[in-house]
Amino acid sequence: MAVNFLDQWKSGKGTIGKKAWTNALAAGFSPQQIKVAVQQQNQAGVGVNNAPGQFFHGGSNPMRGVAGMHSAANPLGKYQGSGGNLGLKAYTAARQEFSGSEINKHLAASGMFLPIRASAQNQMDLQNEQQQARMAEFQSMYQQQMEAQQKAANTVSTSASYAVGSGGNAALKSKSVKKRSDNVRKRWGRGGAGFQSALNAGAGAAAGAAAGSGSAGKSLNV
Repeated sequence: MAVNFLDQWKSGKGTIGKKAWTNALAAGFSPQQIKVAVQQQNQAGVGVNNAPGQFFHGGSNPMRGVAGMHSAANPLGKYQGSGGNLGLKAYTAARQEFSGSEINKHLAASGMFLPIRASAQNQMDLQNEQQQARMAEFQSMYQQQMEAQQKAANTVSTSASYAVGSGGNAALKSKSVKKRSDNVRKRWGRGGAGFQSALNAGAGAAAGAAAGSGSAGKSLNV
């Protein structure tokens, strides 16, 4: 059963070892791609030469420190296709977890690239992301504008209420003054003796005050 691109470099015993690793590197595959491919072979039940004394064992193991399909440093590793890259089928599966732009960001860590069909789909996904971002920005600006208009309307309403209240107070004050004036008329009588006496008394006092003022002016001039 075919598993991935390492099938062509299996050992004479049908296992994955030095031959597969060396030939894959020579073919241009990255260590990350090769390690994931070795892990896929192992999951499929193919023998991997990792026993003591074999190629993938101990300190000489070339896979040591390389980010494989279970490493957080290689988020796309688990989606690697049988050809060692992220074809359309693998890309579609990865899109369930990542956005198009996130996939592009993680590609370098995986050592993979997007073949023609996957690349075309990625371009469409990126355009959709940009369109959605513009729509979100427009909606945000529209919401801010509506909030600003509502705030301005509330401010105008509050000012109008204050002005109406002030006018009401002025009217009340006018009524109070009128009432006091009516009481004065009732007390003195319009043109009555009491009212006339008060006027005469006031006139006399004013004349006396004027005479005193003239005396004071003369003393200053001496």
